[in-house]
Amino acid sequence: MHYVIIGGGIAGTTCAEELRKLDSASKITLISEEFHALYSRVLLPHYIKGKIPRERVFLKKESWYAEQQIEWLAGEIIERVDAKNKHIEFVGGGELSYDKLLIASGSEVKLMDQDLPGVSYLRTLDDADQLVELMRALPKDAHACIYGGGFIACEYLNIFHEANIPITLAYRGAHMWSRGISEEAGMLIKNQLVQNGITVIENAKEIECIGEKTIESIFINGQTYPCSLLGVGVGVAPHFSLLQESGIQMHEGILTNAFLETNVKDVYAAGDVAEFFDERFERTFITGNWMNAQMQGRVAARNMTGSHAAFDLVSSYAMNIVGIEIIFIGDTSRTHADETRLIGTVEAGGVTELFVRKNKLVGAILTGRNMDRAILTKLIQEKADLTDSGVVLPM
Repeated sequence: MHYVIIGGGIAGTTCAEELRKLDSASKITLISEEFHALYSRVLLPHYIKGKIPRERVFLKKESWYAEQQIEWLAGEIIERVDAKNKHIEFVGGGELSYDKLLIASGSEVKLMDQDLPGVSYLRTLDDADQLVELMRALPKDAHACIYGGGFIACEYLNIFHEANIPITLAYRGAHMWSRGISEEAGMLIKNQLVQNGITVIENAKEIECIGEKTIESIFINGQTYPCSLLGVGVGVAPHFSLLQESGIQMHEGILTNAFLETNVKDVYAAGDVAEFFDERFERTFITGNWMNAQMQGRVAARNMTGSHAAFDLVSSYAMNIVGIEIIFIGDTSRTHADETRLIGTVEAGGVTELFVRKNKLVGAILTGRNMDRAILTKLIQEKADLTDSGVVLPM
């Protein structure tokens, strides 16, 4: 048996590690576009801030792969998956056959049309290295700008704020996470940003970088703002260009069932690229966080070796934004909810939005109210019926 895994991040490496535990004899090949051994993306901001040394971000040593008898192909890019003939083709030539394939290729950052020196993206360790160098080279009167209103924008906010660099934040919606969170939560976050001296520009549909040798300013909504360093966080897109003409079904991600199997026999998907069917929430969706990717890697390995276990996790993700915490739990799609309910107020300093479907709590977004996390996660896990008089929600 030859297991091939495309993607050397947490989903792919966890799958390889679990496969070796379950099958000591078969061949395992792990293919990574990056040259680095597995590292923690979660720790990258701590490295950039100087809180931990660079070597602390690594979760595996390069020697680990050989010790586990895992063939590690670093710096390799897949051009095409031929699912019919069960082999993959590399950019630059060469093929590799497989018996079972996991696609855990992750997602790619969305790039701006302009790309002057001083424009930063934050997805990989190389991106983090570049940002460290850019920040070291900043003049004393530097001004940083951020374009985006999601998780990566928050990372930039915290990094620049801790470095005491004046910040201008521009996002395309009416507030941060404008398609995901309530207006009240958006107001809480904006208030926190303004209180911390951050200039906020809403409804920034287009942004123009100005400068010759390096970025000097940005032009947004008819005004020019000084900018020595621009952090871009306008979202990511699943990386599945290699699957064209493969016959593997795709939507927003690679479609899988609850067992992380694609529509093509012996091909699985996990991590940010997988749009999996969640039996708890009765729909497919992509969950792009570390815990989800790690657990999916394990489940995929078990199913690739003969088990038939559905992926079942009430995923959650927390982010601190210059002092205010926002937590996403479970299925927080407004489109798929029958109703939403709001607990708390802006005046009280915290709101929790509940997402309800078929009288069951399926998700929640907590802004400034982390005390609700445990009870709401439990209610989602237990599929509690909210019409039951015994169910007590936070007040």
